[in-house]
Amino acid sequence: MSRLYILVIPRNSVWFLLAALGIVVLLSMYHHYPFGLYALSLVHQEVIYDIMLDPGHGGIDSGAVGAGDIYEKHYVLDIVLQMAELLEAEGLRVGLTRDTDRDVSHLVSEGTRHRRDLLGRFKLMNQAHLGMSVHANAAKDAGESGAIVFYMKDRYAGQIYAQLVLEELEKVQVLNEAAPIPRSTLLLLKARPPVVLVEIGFMSNPTDLAKLGDPQFRTAVARALCQGILNYWEWASGEQSETSP
Repeated sequence: MSRLYILVIPRNSVWFLLAALGIVVLLSMYHHYPFGLYALSLVHQEVIYDIMLDPGHGGIDSGAVGAGDIYEKHYVLDIVLQMAELLEAEGLRVGLTRDTDRDVSHLVSEGTRHRRDLLGRFKLMNQAHLGMSVHANAAKDAGESGAIVFYMKDRYAGQIYAQLVLEELEKVQVLNEAAPIPRSTLLLLKARPPVVLVEIGFMSNPTDLAKLGDPQFRTAVARALCQGILNYWEWASGEQSETSP
């Protein structure tokens, strides 16, 4: 004959058990959403910029390295600084995650330097209505070339933004992918505003590396990315005016 067991939980232990259950749930989600990301998302941050531009890497983190010890961090910084001038001339309030050869790990107190740097950039992205992170790629296959644009998966505005940026970028650089790529694992894309991450070329590819070393090409890329941002800004303004009462 089977026995029936009844679990009796004291009333004063209910909240403790609920808290423990919450911790278990958070731990189960940790693989996809680190605690640091949750904490920064919950903190109120005033929006003070129209666009936040992020030149990838910086400081001790060189990013991708091309033949002859040419560093990604320098090229993307040059492009972003040009973008800042162009967008400010258009009347936008522009923020930069960095404007010199450094990282932003000092903005977050816990975690490895790399993790603090990523979370610091994420924190800054939330201070703007729009964000863009600019990078240069690398691959084992030297034949890989061209630009790629990533956006946050299942975000309609992000997809529109990425498409408009890609259309302008295609005018000055060949594409590695013909359409923007949705991702759910890139931390910066999880920020509250629409954010795209742009890979402007492969430093492991001789042709792309030569392009990146050309100041005129970097200026052309800066202008193309700015035009993509302005196109999205115009589209978003139109969407808001149509939905307003």
